[in-house]
Amino acid sequence: MVTNKLAETLRELRIHCGMTQGILAGELNISRQTYSNYESGSRLPDLETACRIAEYHHITLDQLVITGVHPTGADPFAALPPDDQDILRSYHDLSPEDQKNLTLYLKFLKQKK
Repeated sequence: MVTNKLAETLRELRIHCGMTQGILAGELNISRQTYSNYESGSRLPDLETACRIAEYHHITLDQLVITGVHPTGADPFAALPPDDQDILRSYHDLSPEDQKNLTLYLKFLKQKK
């Protein structure tokens, strides 16, 4: 059943991220109670919210709703410390030009040492 798979996947991903329902709900701009309802399977998110959740976890809607996902498979940075994960995710969110500029700046900082 879709509801059970979604609820299971949401819980798995949240625990993997080390977040409470309240913190993750805040990241997604929804109430803790709403997120709790999704995770318990008593309510389904609308399509827009489901897309936000999938994007937040860097997974597809199919993985979120139908197939589920092992958290380490969902996130290529899962084995890294949280701060490193944040840096890499931020880097990947940049435009190619900004990525290049950031790389040049990091090389500059490294050479200053």
